[in-house]
Amino acid sequence: MSIEQVAQNFFNAVKEDNTEAYQAMWSDDIVSMEPGNGPMNRVEGREQLLEKHAWWNENAEMHGFEMSGPFVVGEQFAVNYSMDVTMMGERSQSSETAIYTVQDGKIAEERFFYEAAEMPE
Repeated sequence: MSIEQVAQNFFNAVKEDNTEAYQAMWSDDIVSMEPGNGPMNRVEGREQLLEKHAWWNENAEMHGFEMSGPFVVGEQFAVNYSMDVTMMGERSQSSETAIYTVQDGKIAEERFFYEAAEMPE
């Protein structure tokens, strides 16, 4: 499968909230990174990423969600996300860009970038 196909399939699965489909695209040793110093800012492996997603689902209430992309270059693709979310009682609008690296047809790494004003401490 080409990088363009992987990127579009992943994008569509996330947009449709098809958890099973997008999680099937992760490599077993996927690495996920976000800015900041929290316990979920770097997770390694499918099990830890599933725990990160479970934490998000328990602590976030989504009111709105938009995506644009995917934007492909080489073995990577980017997706822009915008969301209206209540997290731990505080509602906010935020945007982020995710860069996904694909190896052997699976997503091996994801890195999330926030606008500087939205960066966690």
